[in-house]
Amino acid sequence: MPDLYLDSRALSDFAARLQSLTGDLKAPIYSEAVCSDVLNDNLESFSINDTACGSSLNDYLTALAAMATSAAAAAEQLDEDLAAQARQTHVHGHMIEAL
Repeated sequence: MPDLYLDSRALSDFAARLQSLTGDLKAPIYSEAVCSDVLNDNLESFSINDTACGSSLNDYLTALAAMATSAAAAAEQLDEDLAAQARQTHVHGHMIEAL
């Protein structure tokens, strides 16, 4: 079934994009002092929140990518199994009993 193969490829591509996105979430937006103490304190607080949110989002996207990868592998395996079953039940244009 070509649809299963296309779906599995789409899932694999989706997983790869998610994994790429998780790499973008690893660095906080703020790294060192650049302004007045009050502004730096606010930026540092924002950065801490950004890092915490990024970490949670990273965990979520990593899990989602893993599930998409597993679903893609399962779809590919199902496609192979169905193709093998079809080959076993049709020999020279005649239907035979599958085991």
